[in-house]
Amino acid sequence: MTTSTLTPDTPNVPDADANTTVQLPISQLPASETFASQQPPVQPAAPQATAPASPHYDYPPVRPTNVLGIVTLVLGVLGFAIVPVVTGHIALAQIKRTGDEGRGITIAGLVLGYIGLAGYTLAALLFFGALFLGFIGAVSSYR
Repeated sequence: MTTSTLTPDTPNVPDADANTTVQLPISQLPASETFASQQPPVQPAAPQATAPASPHYDYPPVRPTNVLGIVTLVLGVLGFAIVPVVTGHIALAQIKRTGDEGRGITIAGLVLGYIGLAGYTLAALLFFGALFLGFIGAVSSYR
């Protein structure tokens, strides 16, 4: 079976052999092939100098505040004594281990807790001292 190859410049003539190709003179080639065959090979473009990228500044990562440190401060302000001391020491150990924020507020809560503990201890000593002196006074006047 023969096939015919139709081009705008050639007449409608069946090919003698389907495996042969017809070479047309340059004058009869389509304009796109003529232009492409006469061009020199394309050379790669020279690298263009680009401006250096401006540095990208990110904010440092935000470390969370230790929750136990916040609890220590709140309980220290409210006047609790033993609980902020215990939670404060636990919070300081956690802050040291994890690198959380809140060391300052934890220390403030610890100081308030120790002040409260000292105040309650002093109040207890005064109360029990007065009670003891009253007991001694009562016993001595009973005779």
